[in-house]
Amino acid sequence: MDQLAIVGMEWVGALALFLACIVFVRYLDHRERMSMIERGLIPPARSPLHPRRGSALLRGGLITAAVGIAVTIGLYTLGYLLPAPFSAMPGRFGPWLLPGLIPTAVGLALIASYYLAPPRAEPTDDADRTDDEAAASRPASLPPVRLLDPRRLSASNDPDAAHG
Repeated sequence: MDQLAIVGMEWVGALALFLACIVFVRYLDHRERMSMIERGLIPPARSPLHPRRGSALLRGGLITAAVGIAVTIGLYTLGYLLPAPFSAMPGRFGPWLLPGLIPTAVGLALIASYYLAPPRAEPTDDADRTDDEAAASRPASLPPVRLLDPRRLSASNDPDAAHG
């Protein structure tokens, strides 16, 4: 088999393994939340897998900018390998740097939009407020959350309890 095909299969396998790990962690998080709901508990609003809102924008910008910078640095060496007409610009800059400069600019724009956006209100703990105050502070689009009583659930599902 061709060496390039073997290297390509290794990369595809590594990517598949990475994605399978992400799916497995999300599945475990889902199972944990469903187990808490079945027991009548309210899952926490934020967990280590779900950071505060808006941080994904900053993280995405940092990753995109870093990848763009790495690609730009990698492509900069082409200026030294190309013949004289292509590398005649000062500093050996040329159009071959665009595949690295574009994601760098996008990443910097995402980082700037994170810092230029108005600040968001941090969620507060509803444990010290009454149910009416907690319901009033929630956005109107979300339904109110109620605690489930496991004893009432088991009594309503038990056919002997209804006849007994």
